[in-house]
Amino acid sequence: MSHGAGWLPPDMSWLRAALIRLYPTDWRRRYGGEMAALLEQGPLTLRAAIDLVAGAIDARFNPQWTPASVPPPEKGMAMTTRMFRCAPAGVTVRDQWRSAGWMIGGSIALTTLGIALRTAWGPNALSEGLLYAAFPAALMLSSECTYLKPYSRRARTTMAAGGALLIVLIVWAAVAVASRI
Repeated sequence: MSHGAGWLPPDMSWLRAALIRLYPTDWRRRYGGEMAALLEQGPLTLRAAIDLVAGAIDARFNPQWTPASVPPPEKGMAMTTRMFRCAPAGVTVRDQWRSAGWMIGGSIALTTLGIALRTAWGPNALSEGLLYAAFPAALMLSSECTYLKPYSRRARTTMAAGGALLIVLIVWAAVAVASRI
């Protein structure tokens, strides 16, 4: 599945509404209408849904707007369009090197842990899950330096670490189920 392909049928507007409801009430009052209009313009993609969740976490951990009597539509639309496209703003060469370090170091660390567990306990679902999930989990950790950079430090850490843990748990569960078949 490509990032640009829609992953939901068009009649799944309840999910679009649920994604907007993740944002704080004040944020929804100011930007909710234009975000809903933007989401209705095309199919909801997995990348857009993940970005909306990351934005909601950031909006809750790091509120940055102040109420205005009448928000200028151009500014709000520019903000939601920029957020919806999720272009990593301000990613430097140093950030790219840090990201590469997370990918390589995380892959090596999780692979080494998986091999150590396998050596100590023999083949088991946990060690196999760590081996299979090493690179995807490290890739998720590396997103803290690039893809998630526009968000607050707390939101980046939550999304990157939580996503990596979720990947490891999903792969571990899949290996556990597959070993019983």
